[in-house]
Amino acid sequence: MGVRLSGGIGPLSVSASPGRATSGFFGLCIAAMVGMFKAMWWMLYAGYWILRAVYWEAPRAGYRWWQRRQAAANGS
Repeated sequence: MGVRLSGGIGPLSVSASPGRATSGFFGLCIAAMVGMFKAMWWMLYAGYWILRAVYWEAPRAGYRWWQRRQAAANGS
């Protein structure tokens, strides 16, 4: 769909694509921002689980293992 505008320095043609909202360089910029936002969200999500595994689950599992080892050593 194209719209012809005239006046000022000369005729000017403005077109809007009926499919996607944007195209060309502006659309690429929008897509890049959306992609970076999604990547940031996944990094935060994955980072939470990685940090939880390293600083919460692993020490608890190690402490439980150590307790079982101590109990076995003291019980026998």
